[in-house]
Amino acid sequence: MCRIFGFNGQDKDVLDKMGAVLAPGGPDNYGSFESPEFSLGHRRLSIIDLSAEANQPMQFENLIISYNGEVYNYKKIQKELSEYIFTTSSDTEVILKAFHKWGIEAVQKFHGMFAIALYDKTTKKLTLIRDRAGVKPLYYYFDGKNFIFASELKALLLHPRFQKRIDPKAAALYLQFGFVPTPYSIFKNCHKLPAAHYLEFCDQKVTLKQYWDLPKQKMNIGFEEAKEKTRVLLQRSFEYRMVSDVEVGVFLSGGIDSSLLVSFLSKKYPLKTFTIGFEDKRFNEAKIAKETAKRLKTQHYELYFGIDELLNLLPTIANIFDEPFGDSSALPTLLVAKLAKEHVKVALSADGADELFGGYPINFKNYRRFSLYKNLRFIRFLLQGKRKYMTTDDYLEFKLATRYRIYPDELKEEIFFDELKCHELLECMFLFDFKHFLADDVLVKVDRVTMANSLEAREPYLDHALIEFAFSLPDNLRWHKKILRALLQEELPEISKLPKQGFSVPIKYWLRNQLKEQVLDTLEQNSFLDDVVNKDKIVKQFYKNGKRTNAIWLMYMFRLWEERYIK
Repeated sequence: MCRIFGFNGQDKDVLDKMGAVLAPGGPDNYGSFESPEFSLGHRRLSIIDLSAEANQPMQFENLIISYNGEVYNYKKIQKELSEYIFTTSSDTEVILKAFHKWGIEAVQKFHGMFAIALYDKTTKKLTLIRDRAGVKPLYYYFDGKNFIFASELKALLLHPRFQKRIDPKAAALYLQFGFVPTPYSIFKNCHKLPAAHYLEFCDQKVTLKQYWDLPKQKMNIGFEEAKEKTRVLLQRSFEYRMVSDVEVGVFLSGGIDSSLLVSFLSKKYPLKTFTIGFEDKRFNEAKIAKETAKRLKTQHYELYFGIDELLNLLPTIANIFDEPFGDSSALPTLLVAKLAKEHVKVALSADGADELFGGYPINFKNYRRFSLYKNLRFIRFLLQGKRKYMTTDDYLEFKLATRYRIYPDELKEEIFFDELKCHELLECMFLFDFKHFLADDVLVKVDRVTMANSLEAREPYLDHALIEFAFSLPDNLRWHKKILRALLQEELPEISKLPKQGFSVPIKYWLRNQLKEQVLDTLEQNSFLDDVVNKDKIVKQFYKNGKRTNAIWLMYMFRLWEERYIK
């Protein structure tokens, strides 16, 4: 895992500054390519082929690559490139020569996570490519003249021609969901490259194309057959993620997904596992992880901390996340990443299983409530808050309503997210969770906190063959992770029936106690929020009955970001 960046034109000082700010994500080497037309930079975290010969940007004939991620099946692809001579054992050289042979179609062969910048010196064309699930981040800025890209926004901000103008719509969407959804970024003229897309920049024009999509057809398959096929796909995907020239560990929460991952891999590999726990037993879930690790004979590491210790991390979080980010689980995830980095250079995380196999109970609860709320839409004008927006016969509108933290009518201008197309209720729920909650919240969280610790995170549940299979399953086989539970029942029966686990944070407790005065003082100050949301109304509700803590938290995290990156 690394960090990539670049821009049209040539300016070594700017390129070096962009590289310096991304150094935590690639501490092992800094490389660059410069020409009058385009400049590329690369910060390397060495995982496969640790030699200097595998440093980037890497060149072959007319092509130059700066690449972040891992393509796990690179050795198989290399066998199809027998006419080429290889001078390294890196996946980067395989990827580069695959593009030389097959062009953009080479990406169809890749199993992995990647953000790729490929520059053709002959045609003067830059191609940016992002993996199918959006594991690896990639931002770009284009104002009609200046084109800049990077793995993180903080690098773009250092370019003198980047204009830091906050996008009101992006800010409004953040306040609704707790993250800025793709394709938006918090700044105008700046975008996230969508997952499974590539971008071509040539002759001052930007062209965006999709190279992969989720399957549209459902299979006719029974439970037992689906379970066995899932087993095979999981085993292959999990083993792919063990491809490395450095030691690999696993984040273990004690829930179904991470326990199944460790159970499968521990039969073949010696593993180090990592978890964190609160000293306050009211919020501690680490005991199950410890028991699971003992049962599976892993080398287990724990970190216990007091609740108040997390509060000291808030300034760090505001620095790491260079656009507003409201997921409080970033705090404990940062700590487990720090713990893992003390022992390994790569850690597997079980993210994505919930989105693939129906792991969010709230979706099924709301699915059963849809008919009731749909019949109330004629009295919508009498309702307030979440109920107002759930009274609809529109599937996407209903799904979004269940996600709202701040409601559209609390914004200065009602803004609705309309970037997703779906035709059935469960489809809308699963698609939003996969394409936005996973890609724009969960994966962003894991990427930023691990990269801040120079730790590579890999996502074994997000191999595209497994994704395609899961989204082809009949809906009834994706309820409550029944397939994963059945597989875990065979491995660890005492864990398979446990409720969903995670690294949770007591936000309500904080906001009503230790953080209350500090947060409300911060929200009283002048802010871009004043142009977007009627924050005084929400603050009054909080003062009155202690409710609206999610909304208060999102506004507070926006203010911390604003103080760090705007003021």
